[in-house]
Amino acid sequence: MFEQQHILKKIEQWADRLPYQSLKIEVELSNQTLTLEKTRQRPIGFQPPPQERKDGD
Repeated sequence: MFEQQHILKKIEQWADRLPYQSLKIEVELSNQTLTLEKTRQRPIGFQPPPQERKDGD
């Protein structure tokens, strides 16, 4: 079971680089199915718009 948890952790680290709102990954093995489900919470409050970069910066 340790190996499966290690694999899911690596997949989770890779998936966290993606701009997802919700995520569900299923890995089907011969005798079991591993499932990773995550949902990103929206930040509370207002956020300023992203700053536009000028060519000299």
